[in-house]
Amino acid sequence: MTINEETVQLLKKVAAVFRVKEGDTFRYKAYINASVAIDNLTESISEIWKRGELNTIPGLGENFISYLEEYFSTGRVKHFESQFKKVPSGMFPLMTIRGIGPMTAYKIAHKFHLNREESAIADLKEILISGKLTKIAGFKEKTIAKIQKALAIQSFGKGRLPLYEALPVAEDLLDFLLKSPDVTAAETLGSLRRRLPTVGDIDIAFCSAQPQKAMAYALSYPQITAVVSTGDKVSHIKLNNGLEVDLKISAPNSWGSLLQHYTGSKLHNIHLRTVAKENGLSLSEYGITQNKKLNRFTTETGLYKFLKMSYIPPEIRENNGEIELAQKHQLPKLVELSDIKGDLHIHSDFNYPSSHDLGVSPLAGLLQSAEARGYEYLGLSDHNPKFAGLTESQKLSLIIDRKKYLETQFRAYEKSVKHRTINLLVGLEVDIRPNGDLALSDKILDQLDYAIVSIHSSFELSEEANTQRIICALSHPKAIILGHPTGRVINGRQPIAANWDKIFTFFAQNHKIIEINAYPTRLDLPDDLIRKAISMGVKLIINTDSHEVSQMANMQYGVWNARRGYAEKKDIVNTLSFKDLRVVLE
Repeated sequence: MTINEETVQLLKKVAAVFRVKEGDTFRYKAYINASVAIDNLTESISEIWKRGELNTIPGLGENFISYLEEYFSTGRVKHFESQFKKVPSGMFPLMTIRGIGPMTAYKIAHKFHLNREESAIADLKEILISGKLTKIAGFKEKTIAKIQKALAIQSFGKGRLPLYEALPVAEDLLDFLLKSPDVTAAETLGSLRRRLPTVGDIDIAFCSAQPQKAMAYALSYPQITAVVSTGDKVSHIKLNNGLEVDLKISAPNSWGSLLQHYTGSKLHNIHLRTVAKENGLSLSEYGITQNKKLNRFTTETGLYKFLKMSYIPPEIRENNGEIELAQKHQLPKLVELSDIKGDLHIHSDFNYPSSHDLGVSPLAGLLQSAEARGYEYLGLSDHNPKFAGLTESQKLSLIIDRKKYLETQFRAYEKSVKHRTINLLVGLEVDIRPNGDLALSDKILDQLDYAIVSIHSSFELSEEANTQRIICALSHPKAIILGHPTGRVINGRQPIAANWDKIFTFFAQNHKIIEINAYPTRLDLPDDLIRKAISMGVKLIINTDSHEVSQMANMQYGVWNARRGYAEKKDIVNTLSFKDLRVVLE
């Protein structure tokens, strides 16, 4: 469990205590909102704390900041511990079961003295078998049956799902839904629609004037292994891959309202409801109520327009100032996939002793893919030769041989298609060594059209050491682009510690470029740092880091991440023409 996940769980536990012991819905919501804000962070909250920037996280007031500072300094919060003593600790794991909220979890844990978190779920299973759950007032057979069914299919310890795993599952289901003549539209919801790097749930909405027929069709999806619950408007299913999906249906005249409501984020919606309330309006998934009249919306654009706002793209609905910008009609025109004119981080199939993994696809296939995407240029950035075991002359010979190999393949491709379609750039991805030196000599670097420089080792260095390491490496005139800047691997490796303000200042002053790596397990630079880089005048490039031709399709992931960081076309250098790009790379 990461420090962010740990902090989110801590705040949710405190929220639950306020809900069940004091009936304090205000503080309950405040803690839940704070947990959502932290859950949406792309950077370790402990690093934000170390920089003294907890006040930059939306939804954190002075009290939360003081509690978190105590937690990160001492490993405990005395105020939280005093709250936890008010409830049986076994209630907290029960809240992970679908359909069990704080009140239900408390009633079960209190009635049966479930005081140990580690055994609470096993104890509940035994209570269900014994039939004793009926002894709790208000627990009807239907409620107990739902808990039994949820326990039977739940995957405990399940973390957030990477976007690249969740999206294909959702898209296959969307394709199935749209084949029905009774379904007029279908869309993802929640963090999946906002294209967060990881998602908590897969939620799907679909629109139909024949809701019963459409829901029946949806429940005939061949990948379903269990229908957990079903109703007129919402059904919950489990797929054969173990993932669970909520299916929500809407009438056509409320489609825009439902989409907006369930896309979120929670903090965006809370702010939106506040704006509506100040104007005598009330928001719901069905529309906007004004003077007891419900105004319905077929599109989200119509809903935002009714609130006197510009349409807010889903990727930036995070309560980071987008509502204020929409009210002023000053939202950025976010970059589109169609704006991209090339990809400079592609690994070729040239076979040589590389420092890291080789590409596998021939150049002809890469060029065909680039042409199909309407690109003007393609850049090949294989890893540098191994640092050890080769002499300088051997390394130089390898780099010259590689360039000849690629140029020969390029000419053969041009001859086969009988016209020039793509401009080719031959670069390298060069390791940044722990002291900031590059892994190749100047003589070798001079052979390149450009160099992407990246950290591939010693990720554990201090913030100061990493900051100096990056600035030193990018001080080299041939080092133009910093590849996968934070080194993070989603659900695998935390970002490096670095002073990004200092790095971005250096980049802006020296016309260096920072990469948004679109590889789905990276999505690096994270969106909050993208926004900061843009605000400091740093130019960005979206690359796929493809090691085989099919991975070039991952460009969409990088564009989504760029959009979440408020990037516009003018901020991204590979939206430039080939002629203008060459000027930037010089």
